[in-house]
Amino acid sequence: MKKYIIQGGHPLKGNISVSGSKNATMPILSATLLIDGITRLTNVPDLGDIDIFFELMKRAGAIITPYEKNAFEIDTRNIHTGDVDDSGLEKIRGSQTLLGALLARIGKVTLPSLGGCQIGARPIDIHLNGLKQLGAESSIIKGAVHLEAQKINASHIYLDYPSFGATANLILASCTAQGNTIIENAAQEPEIADLVNFLNKSGAKIYGIGSKTLRITGVERLRPVTHRIMPDRIQASTYMIASAITQGDLTIENISANDFSSVIFKLRETGAEVQIMNMDKIRVSMRQRPMGFKIKTMPFPGFPTDVQSPMLALASLADGMSVIMESVFENRFQVAQELNRMGAKIVYNERMATVIGVENLYGAVVQVQNLRAGASLVLAALAAQGESEILGIEAIERGYDNLDKQLAQCGAEITRMED
Repeated sequence: MKKYIIQGGHPLKGNISVSGSKNATMPILSATLLIDGITRLTNVPDLGDIDIFFELMKRAGAIITPYEKNAFEIDTRNIHTGDVDDSGLEKIRGSQTLLGALLARIGKVTLPSLGGCQIGARPIDIHLNGLKQLGAESSIIKGAVHLEAQKINASHIYLDYPSFGATANLILASCTAQGNTIIENAAQEPEIADLVNFLNKSGAKIYGIGSKTLRITGVERLRPVTHRIMPDRIQASTYMIASAITQGDLTIENISANDFSSVIFKLRETGAEVQIMNMDKIRVSMRQRPMGFKIKTMPFPGFPTDVQSPMLALASLADGMSVIMESVFENRFQVAQELNRMGAKIVYNERMATVIGVENLYGAVVQVQNLRAGASLVLAALAAQGESEILGIEAIERGYDNLDKQLAQCGAEITRMED
């Protein structure tokens, strides 16, 4: 088992750099499967989930070669199967976007059941309903999703919910179809915009970037390009909260401030000083105990659900009461019981947490339940009095590139250990 040992009470100071976005990388990797050539991607994060995704692509016929730090050549000239076997690999949720890409490239795809953090139901029905409207027939074979289409047909699709994964799948499936496809109530996340930017650079014709309505004019083929993955806005948000919760002074680099403005405004509301510098750098400092706040998570451009758990740690030390409402997933307050073991006062159910802020948290042995909960526990431990032992950090390392080293260079007393 891997774990962090953290001695709390050290304000974070200095500069910290954000890696490429995991949530943008996976759909773009899927998109490379539509290209008969060699694509180059830079700023690819060094994460276990990305390594697993690479292996899934290799099983479909891709050849992946690193050519410099965080940069890869993706050779997809010999994609020969849509039957992706994930035996021997950990299941990852991001593999869902292989559905639309391989359906468009091969005409059929079989993908085993999806994995990822256990934070509530994440049904794939929206994906399948949309792909059916594009001409796919779906079935479940031994627990795996199977899709087949003789031809991808342009269609006018309305999503019942602005699902990120479903939007990505429909874009991937339709950008090389004949005719014009319209996707209404599409997801507006910056990672969708990065996918569209990549595809348009490759020759796709996708209009309405960043809006709820996407219009896609199918093209015959896409061409290889070089593309830099966008910065990870959830990492950036986590580091901002780390500065605030430790009453530190951090400058976070390699960001796009427009991608997480809801977090910036909410941190300012807690009393943090947030200075945006040239839109790619942000300085966050806190000189006082944070003030209580209210949050309701929403699809972008609302407050991101992935930042809810880190903000729960900040609320634990706030002066006054905070209320956090979760509208995206129904099982995302699991970390509250671990924070309470550190001295927090959190009352919660599936959809809402009420937090009475305390003056101090105290070191404890705590268990990580999922990626963002793990980040929350790290933040709490950084601010707590005494030593904390955080178990099960494998989940944290699914989404944070060298988190311990990044924090240590800014003054954190953190040690990574492996039994």
